[in-house]
Amino acid sequence: MANFETGLNVCDFNGSRLTEFVRLRASREGRGTFRQSGDNTRSAVNTHPLRSSVDLLFRSALVIFLVTIVIGILNGMDLWDPTHEMVLTHVHAGTLGWITLSVVGVALLLFGEGSDGAAVQATSRMTNALVGATVLYVIAFATTTGIFRPIAGTLMLVAIVWAFVWVAQRWSATTRTVPVLALFLSMISLVIGAVLGVILGLFIARGEVPGLDTETATNLGGAHPAAMLTGYLLLAGIAIAEWRLSDRPALASESKLGAGTAWGLFVAGLLFNAAFIFDIEALIQVASLLQVVAVVIFVSRMWRYLTPSAWKGAGVSVYAKLATVYLVIGVALLVYVVQLFVSGELNPETGEGPVGVLIAFDHAMFLGVMTNALFAGLALGLVYDTMQQVVVWGVNVGLAGFLVGLVTDQAALKRIFTPIMGLALILAVVVFLRARPVTASV
Repeated sequence: MANFETGLNVCDFNGSRLTEFVRLRASREGRGTFRQSGDNTRSAVNTHPLRSSVDLLFRSALVIFLVTIVIGILNGMDLWDPTHEMVLTHVHAGTLGWITLSVVGVALLLFGEGSDGAAVQATSRMTNALVGATVLYVIAFATTTGIFRPIAGTLMLVAIVWAFVWVAQRWSATTRTVPVLALFLSMISLVIGAVLGVILGLFIARGEVPGLDTETATNLGGAHPAAMLTGYLLLAGIAIAEWRLSDRPALASESKLGAGTAWGLFVAGLLFNAAFIFDIEALIQVASLLQVVAVVIFVSRMWRYLTPSAWKGAGVSVYAKLATVYLVIGVALLVYVVQLFVSGELNPETGEGPVGVLIAFDHAMFLGVMTNALFAGLALGLVYDTMQQVVVWGVNVGLAGFLVGLVTDQAALKRIFTPIMGLALILAVVVFLRARPVTASV
């Protein structure tokens, strides 16, 4: 099966016054997960025991995000033709530096309530290791193609497994809402993707993987991008979007549709992995169909937050609404990509066919779904002021035009909308870094 690595390379928090508060209260059993309320009172998140670790993750993620943004602007405007190493730096600074550090930050908020002093110190060690490994990994992609890259990747894998073990240990003490379940499953998918990434890195650096034949190593490495995009990112996106949209997220035990959506997307991600590893193209279509069904159910459950009247006065929750809109767009593009691939019209490995559609899917997921969802989390307690509005519409109008340019293969549209989107993203980084940390005591 064709290796998707080439095609899946991605070509690519507000105000200083904390005057609007969102109250997050613990569940009916007083355990773990916050239940968002509509009252504009001080948020329980502001006194979260892991606030220092969460803030480190968010701020580190924002700084690393700048690497992805700058490379994306220069490349999208055709001002610079980056080397393959810099394209991969762009991808991994975004996927691991920006998205994964932020996702783990959200996991600390959802799973870490009630942590005692020893747990706070242990979490701090894990957080420091994760940030350090991420920085090292991004540097490795930018500076080398040799064995240092899989070595750094192995350290990154250890840090990711450490983060997952932390989440798993908190599972029994956390109220299992639908967002919590989805985020937990996304962390499993992340571990799978990280393992496949290390295999891919070893294969690229050495031309072989000890104990594996060439075909098996190629298939395992080829499954890495699919595991990250169709498994990890989709689940993390719906988890954070529902957490920020719902007034009171449903318990997984009480919402069969909600839990079914999370499990459906998780299974679909596993099917995509199996399709690439065992070279079974039919599984790709089954997995994409399962994802469509799961996303339709998710949107129907969230529909009351997406009706036209729900957008008026939505405040910073508009980020989560837009993440849901782009989730639909992203899955639609994925279905299209699958059909092009199965029919033979698209070959990501050779670049034959409408590769722009595949890159559009990447950006719809990375920026449309995940970045909007993460901005929704980072904007907790912030006012939807003029700067927020510039970020919201600059990023999303710019992204929409950029996606149209990719799908229609119109370079002019990409050159026009890339700086709009990119400059709005830089403004977002500045705004969120200047904002009072969302987890700081007030």
